[in-house]
Amino acid sequence: MRNNATFVDGEQLKFLQQLDKWIYTQKWKTTEEQESAIQVRTLISKIENKGYYYEGEADLLNELRIQYIKDKKNTTKKRL
Repeated sequence: MRNNATFVDGEQLKFLQQLDKWIYTQKWKTTEEQESAIQVRTLISKIENKGYYYEGEADLLNELRIQYIKDKKNTTKKRL
């Protein structure tokens, strides 16, 4: 298994910032959820500072992206 780095471009940086804001604004119910949110936000900050991420981190970011999109779709449906 190779662990190639992917460099963050401007569009990805913008999305990371949106993702971080979304995680911050969620109402986490349990201590575990809150701790996980802090860990993910810390990871996002590290990626922003380094300017790249690895394959393992990409898997987590992709899963978060899926959850973010689902939440945005549900929020839009509730407004209609």
